[in-house]
Amino acid sequence: MNKRYEWDFCENPKKGDIVKWTEPLWAKPNKPRGKRDKIGEQNITAKVITTGKIVELQVISVEKISGDAELTVKEGDNIKRKETSLEKGDCHKRLG
Repeated sequence: MNKRYEWDFCENPKKGDIVKWTEPLWAKPNKPRGKRDKIGEQNITAKVITTGKIVELQVISVEKISGDAELTVKEGDNIKRKETSLEKGDCHKRLG
């Protein structure tokens, strides 16, 4: 049974929120100090563990949207992201 959830734009995630956002997948640098190329995108859904300028999250699901790159995180991982990075990825909070 696939349950559909409603999502609303999220500016300030709070502890316990379920959030989703899109982030780029990057290629390895081709020079020691070279800029990395964007080679795809992934959509991440996660639960907020702690908040602040750095948000700690536990990954619930990861979906590749585009590109040939491998996913950078997997389900169950604990990750940290800047609050500004979530905002850039069009962060949404699950309602209900």
